[in-house]
Amino acid sequence: MEYPIWHLTTLAGGFWIALIGTFHVFLAHFAVGGGLYLTLSEIYARKVGSPTLLAHVKKHTRFFLLITMVAGGVTGVGIWFTIGLLSPQATSTLIKVFVYGFATEWVFFLCEIVALLVYYYGFDRMDPRDHVRMGFLYFLFAMLSLLTINGIVGFMLTPGKWLVTHNFWDGFLNPTFWPQAALRTAISLTLAGLFGFVTATRIPAENGDGARERMVRLAAAWTILPLLACFAAGWWYIGALPEAQQQMVLLRSARITGFLRGFQYFAAAAAVGALILAVRLPRAVRFPLALCVLLTGWGLIGSFEFVREAARKPYLIYGHTYSNGIQVGADKQVGEAGYLATAKWARIREVTPENRLAAGAELYQHQCASCHSIGGPMNDIKPWAATLTAEGLAGLLEALNLANPAMPPFVGNRLEREALAAYLTEGLLGTQPVPESPVALTELPTEIPPFDAAKDEYVLLAWSGLGMHMIVESQGVFTLRPATAELSAQLIKRGDSPSKVTDNVELTCAVEGAKEGGGQPVQMKIVEGRDWFQAPAIHLSPRGASGGFNPYPFVTVEARDASTKAVLARTRAVLPVSDEVGCASCHGGARPVRATDSGISPETGLNILRIHDRMNRTNLSAQAKAGKTVACTSCHADPLTGAEGKDGLMGVSSALHGFHANTLKGRGAEACARCHPSRPEGATRFLRGLHGQIGLECTTCHGALEDHAVGLLKRELESGKRGAKRLLTQITPQSGPQDTIPPRTAWNQTPDCLACHKDFGAPDPSQAFGNWTKAAPDRFKSRLDEMGALSCPACHGPQHALYPALNPYGAERDNVQPLQYQKLARPMGSQGNCKVCHKVAKTDSLHHPNTIRTP
Repeated sequence: MEYPIWHLTTLAGGFWIALIGTFHVFLAHFAVGGGLYLTLSEIYARKVGSPTLLAHVKKHTRFFLLITMVAGGVTGVGIWFTIGLLSPQATSTLIKVFVYGFATEWVFFLCEIVALLVYYYGFDRMDPRDHVRMGFLYFLFAMLSLLTINGIVGFMLTPGKWLVTHNFWDGFLNPTFWPQAALRTAISLTLAGLFGFVTATRIPAENGDGARERMVRLAAAWTILPLLACFAAGWWYIGALPEAQQQMVLLRSARITGFLRGFQYFAAAAAVGALILAVRLPRAVRFPLALCVLLTGWGLIGSFEFVREAARKPYLIYGHTYSNGIQVGADKQVGEAGYLATAKWARIREVTPENRLAAGAELYQHQCASCHSIGGPMNDIKPWAATLTAEGLAGLLEALNLANPAMPPFVGNRLEREALAAYLTEGLLGTQPVPESPVALTELPTEIPPFDAAKDEYVLLAWSGLGMHMIVESQGVFTLRPATAELSAQLIKRGDSPSKVTDNVELTCAVEGAKEGGGQPVQMKIVEGRDWFQAPAIHLSPRGASGGFNPYPFVTVEARDASTKAVLARTRAVLPVSDEVGCASCHGGARPVRATDSGISPETGLNILRIHDRMNRTNLSAQAKAGKTVACTSCHADPLTGAEGKDGLMGVSSALHGFHANTLKGRGAEACARCHPSRPEGATRFLRGLHGQIGLECTTCHGALEDHAVGLLKRELESGKRGAKRLLTQITPQSGPQDTIPPRTAWNQTPDCLACHKDFGAPDPSQAFGNWTKAAPDRFKSRLDEMGALSCPACHGPQHALYPALNPYGAERDNVQPLQYQKLARPMGSQGNCKVCHKVAKTDSLHHPNTIRTP
């Protein structure tokens, strides 16, 4: 915010650091280990009295001088030039904190240059003992230079107490100073051996004293022995990292673990190459092989540097300066004024409808370009942006650092988030937003089955297990909730004292107009411990045989005498089902805009899996592309379907609500409608019951998304589920502190009706959220009345469709049974209609208090 920016596109910041930085560090570490290699090689040559070896050491010194002092010096200046352009804020901080440290290192480097020049030009002029001393003196200054830079570089990842004390020595002697120094020393010695192969393989063989074989085997020893120390120092280094940085290396980032594996592979390749080179090979083979083995050293140091750089994400200076150069706390300083209005070098100061894309491009350069490229070889932003819509990106930007711990927070207001999201989708990808328009619905006919109160002896009541069965699957990509639904029913023998009939009867149900199965009857079974029948897994679809969209298909339920097969009673019930899932509004792909459009397109499904892969180190998108559909519940438990998932992983509900609680925060019931088919202008509109008609929303009972997620995550935390603690630390509830929200188990614990309807009286909606049922049998769909006779939804209708319901596809579509039996769209038996079952009027509220009311 305080400095100008370097405008980058294809070759973004990561490219230049990777190109210049790793090459310089490669040479700089050789400059340290190579100094000791030179000196000890000279001692060895003089000890064995070999003029050939001594001449080789002198030639190697010249090679060493040119590589380290010329190429190393030039790339060192290149690093300063690059970081000064890419990260002026962090560079300024380092200079201010370690100005004397840098000055000291420059003195050490000057002493290195002088010592190396004296060593080279004094090879044949100085006393051998003094010459060796000069070699050791060079190595001493090189090590001091390495230790100085080691302290400053280590400070960037683990500043330790410096964040509080701002003391030079607290920052310099940081928690990783010594393990990193040990690792860098081991790497520098290994590189000395690898460079030694290059010159050793050029020694002529005709000398006859075996000088080439001696130096090749010496280089092999210099390579392999320090490699063993590399692994030991590497684990020491990782173990010394604070918990957050250690988790970033070992758990959170697939990219970092890839480089960690790369470090191991390059080390193994260097060791194998050194062993092969130690075998007598023709010179024509050895030299090219030596060059190849030398490149494994570049890979070795490059892998370590990538791990170290990535481990401090989202910071350049951990806890102080973010990777885009913005200092920690700037988001609070900016506030609603916005980033552009406060950034000194921003060309655009305010987002307007006219400059929206240009403002987004400006924000990209300020907050993204230091790490991401546009179509470039490193950290290309396009594949990331391609998996989300502008709406999805804007939501992600609001919680960027929470959704992805390797990313800094976006600094700016809502209009700036939307401008950057628009630039990434419209400006870079050409993806135009799809407007969300109301869906026109067609009223469907509702036929009420006959009932003769004077002649019929049975009342058959049926209800859906859920207020809406959501089909959550992407054809051929993944499946979360299959196209099945649950239906329950009770058969009542009418009389002054009615009885529930469970013996010698058969209950069947058949979906009317079914696209698959032809509406074949499904046998219903008695629920263990309950006096009602149930078909737990009816296959159905909101798309009927005619191809139209109907989220409220009827199911015909029949009760027959088991012996005579005579029909005792027949009724109809709505079995609500919808695949109108709003994933495409954020995750891209084909977006349903008509009632006939199917749910999650394959493109949308793959976008979701790609994000899952990046954030959880999985390979699900490749699995789906290979033709194997991903079953979400094979890993994540789902009490609704009975899936047990895998130990240690959160359940479906906790994971989904916990992750999206920040990307959709502060949106109230609109957040629910982003995923669930509750949008008032959508194709389903499942809030059709009495609660919806009097103005209650999803959040009244279930809480805002943030609050809803907290309850689920707290239960997961009690079970020791991985990730629950991290998500909980990121969520700020809307209703108050987290400790006021009790934990609950998804689907098995639901809002308790009697928390609002205390003593079955007039409701107090403020008591709905946070008062959960204790266990599955206490839920509304499973609970019995006070007599233990009837299920609550048998009389009141299913949740989200409580009588009197108002169905968007036909006003009375959900009210068939009360209209069939009592000609009144009210709960069964209300307004003096006890005679439906009892055949006579009643004056006592037997089923529960307040059953009998004055009409």
